[in-house]
Amino acid sequence: MKTVEEFKTFEIPLTYQAAPRINRTHIGLVQLSTDHSLEMDWAKLIGTQAAVFSSRVFYSSEMTPEALDNIANGISEASDLIAYGLPMDVMAFGCTSASIIIGEDRVAELLTKNRGDIPATNPWTAAQAAFKRLGAKKIAVFSPYPTDVNFPLYQQLTKAGFEVVRLGSLGIERDTDITTVSRESMLEALEQLLPDSGADLVFMSCTNLRVLDHIQEIEDRFGIPVVCSNSAMFWHAMHLAGNIASCPGYGRLLNLDASPYPMVNTRKDGEGEGVETAA
Repeated sequence: MKTVEEFKTFEIPLTYQAAPRINRTHIGLVQLSTDHSLEMDWAKLIGTQAAVFSSRVFYSSEMTPEALDNIANGISEASDLIAYGLPMDVMAFGCTSASIIIGEDRVAELLTKNRGDIPATNPWTAAQAAFKRLGAKKIAVFSPYPTDVNFPLYQQLTKAGFEVVRLGSLGIERDTDITTVSRESMLEALEQLLPDSGADLVFMSCTNLRVLDHIQEIEDRFGIPVVCSNSAMFWHAMHLAGNIASCPGYGRLLNLDASPYPMVNTRKDGEGEGVETAA
């Protein structure tokens, strides 16, 4: 056969029936070019409950407000590259500090610009929702960031109605170095931060911080919930899509339905959402 027309006589036409979209929560994820941890953490949480489709946006790795704000320039383009033609249930942006600097509303707008009318989250928005879900008002913060990034974090938490009882900082100036912080370093830092702090919860900020595997150990050791950027964002993405994240072994937030701990409503009626009152 030397021509397409001759080949057509050989080719056997087939038909197919279109299968429905896979029955999982579809999450579109924009993460940073410097992130070494988020994908590995979420791979442990996803199971059969979600499908994650991701792309990356350039980041210089410099932990400065200016460099973090510049990330906004690439968010919409990165979002557009995610699984073209496949509808998402929720969009997520994987950077806590950039979400603080750029602003939650702007991040959501950039993420969903060409994705339709779907919800969006990021670790900063998700963390605050998680604090409310766990009934926490007094927050201890473990931060890998330098002061210029920690100050707006503190300001926004306070503005949102939370009391920051302790904030410890590693002062790391490059995002790619945050991924190298050891378990031992985190535990030593928490031994400084948490005793006698009165904290309801400890927030361990940054998607590049490799703390997910140690959440249960930290909760057992200090007796309070631990929320990290990657656990909060997965929980919130599932919540926004109308589903429950069930990830036993990764702390109270990701196993709320099976949690033996009571939830305490520390706010006035009508404030927050989904907060249970201890019996």
